[in-house]
Amino acid sequence: MKTTDIISYLSAERTLKKFLKDADFDCLNALNKRILSALEAKKAEHEEFEKQRIDREEKRNELMALIAAEGFSMNELLGEVAPKNYPKRKPKYVYIEDGITKYWSGVGRTPRPIQDGVNSGKQLNEYLIKGN
Repeated sequence: MKTTDIISYLSAERTLKKFLKDADFDCLNALNKRILSALEAKKAEHEEFEKQRIDREEKRNELMALIAAEGFSMNELLGEVAPKNYPKRKPKYVYIEDGITKYWSGVGRTPRPIQDGVNSGKQLNEYLIKGN
């Protein structure tokens, strides 16, 4: 029988009353001693865990106060500083799409009109901006 089966069986009031009614006094007394012993061990374990959690939280608060006192933010320490903005690349190529003149820097995916032109036999140099 699994622990969950035992818990669900004894959690139901009717089955617990039936078990207590059918069990003899010595058996119940022995179970009581074992349960109390296990309960004290669990309580000590729980108290130790809570103490460690509280100590850890206090240390975290102390560190946060020290970080703030030194003028740092958590984002700076974690490297989550906003990326530097680099200047926009100068356009290198010019093309016309739907009657609108557009520019391409030559980096990234090739625009469809330029790619279609290259596929049909044009040279990429034909799209270069004059003076570059």
